[in-house]
Amino acid sequence: MPRSPALPVTGGLLAAEAVGLALMAPACALAAEAPAGAHSSGPTSGTTNGIASATVVAPLAVRSLRDLDFGAVGDVGREGGILVIVPGSPQARYGGAARLACPVGEATCAMPHAARLRVEGEPGRAYRVLLPDAVEAQSGAADGAPLSRLSVSSLTVRTDSRPQAGGQGVLGEDGGDGFEIGGELHIPPGTRASHYQAQVPVIVVYG
Repeated sequence: MPRSPALPVTGGLLAAEAVGLALMAPACALAAEAPAGAHSSGPTSGTTNGIASATVVAPLAVRSLRDLDFGAVGDVGREGGILVIVPGSPQARYGGAARLACPVGEATCAMPHAARLRVEGEPGRAYRVLLPDAVEAQSGAADGAPLSRLSVSSLTVRTDSRPQAGGQGVLGEDGGDGFEIGGELHIPPGTRASHYQAQVPVIVVYG
């Protein structure tokens, strides 16, 4: 069954791609029968009637509502650390020497949060979110400092309709649903304090 081409959807720093099934034909079949009174004259002759049917399904579309953001990460010194964002959790988890670089609640402090996206398609249909094994997070260039790239692994998905089912969800009566993406930022020793965000390629399919 062919799939429609991936449609790139970009919001802020989060790049998303949606792959929908524009045409599904699970009921396609060829029914053959001989009309009443017809007789076959041999194995190479006969009369058939062909009937084919197809079900058109709305293609999937994805919108980015909020970026995957690891917030302002403090200097980790010689120890290094990790920062984990779990979809559906209000707080990030810090390990090793990783910490928030500014006081919680400060107006100018970049706080960590999961990415949030919305998918729209055929009402009542199940869908799946597919993610890569790892991506890179990039720091903002402040005061002329060079850009820094850090590895992000263990990417996870939580859908609104099926929060315990990983990347599986069901479109609601309005044809929409939401999902969040989190991951684990690896901060090597000597990394300078900065604000890290990641670009996550996303594929969404029916099924």
